[in-house]
Amino acid sequence: MVRVRARAEHLATGATLAVVGGYLDAYTFVAHDGVFANAQTGNVVFVAVDAARGQWAQAGRHLPIIGAFLLGLLAAEVLAAHRHRRWLSDPTRLVLAAEIGTLLGVAALPPGTPSLWTTTAVAFVAALQVTTFRLIGETAYSTTMTTGNLRTLVTAAYEWLSGYDRAQRVVAGRLAVIVVAFAGGAALGALASGPDALGTRATVLAALALTGVLVAVETHTRRVRAGARTRPDRAGRDDVMSIAPDALSAHGRQPGPQRATVDAGD
Repeated sequence: MVRVRARAEHLATGATLAVVGGYLDAYTFVAHDGVFANAQTGNVVFVAVDAARGQWAQAGRHLPIIGAFLLGLLAAEVLAAHRHRRWLSDPTRLVLAAEIGTLLGVAALPPGTPSLWTTTAVAFVAALQVTTFRLIGETAYSTTMTTGNLRTLVTAAYEWLSGYDRAQRVVAGRLAVIVVAFAGGAALGALASGPDALGTRATVLAALALTGVLVAVETHTRRVRAGARTRPDRAGRDDVMSIAPDALSAHGRQPGPQRATVDAGD
C-alpha cells in the first residue's frame, strides 16, 4: 500500500494530532448545528434516520459533508500515488499546509457565513489528516476518530495483563495516550467553540497546533536528510578499507595488520 507519509510519528506528535481531531469534531458539533466533520459514521446514521422519517431536507444537509470527506480521502490517495515524483518529494508538508491554511480561512469567514461552508472544509482536511498519519512507532492508530483506537487498546491491554504477550504493554500505553488526547481535544474544542469564547473562529487554535506539528515534521526530515548525506561517504570509506586487502592479495602481497583491525571492527 502506498501512503502519503511512510514514516511513523513520535508519540507526542500523534497525541497533538489526536487533540486536533477531537477538537475539530467538537467544534463543528457545538458551533455548527450538531454536525460531525470527522466521524462520518454519525453523519451516515443521521442521513438514514432523516430519510426514514421522510425529512429529506434534514438528510440532505449531511450529504455535502460526507462528499467533502470522500474528496479529501481521494486527494490523499492522489498525493500518495505521486509521492516519488521530484515536485512532490514530501507530500506531508503539503497536507499540513493545506490543513493550516483551510482552518485559518475558516476562522476568517465573516459572521453569518452558512455553516455548510465551514463543515465541508473541516471534513475535507480531516480526511487528509486521517489518511496521512497512521502510525506511532509500529502501532496503527487514527487521529480523527477513536473507535478503532479503543478496540486495539483493549485488545493490547488484555494480551499484556493476561501474560499472553507482554510486549503489548507498549501498544496499550501508546493508544491510551491517543484516546485521552482525543477526549481532551474534544473538551477543549467544546469550550473554545462556545458563543462566549471564540465561537466560529475557534479553528485558529487547531491551526496553531498543526503548525507545531509541521515544525516538528520539518525538523525531523532535515535531520534524516543530514544523516543520509553523511552515511554514504562513511560507507564508501568502509568499502575501500575492506576491499583493499583483497586487492593486495590478488597482486601477491600479504595484507598487513590493518586487515585484522578492520575485520575486528566489522
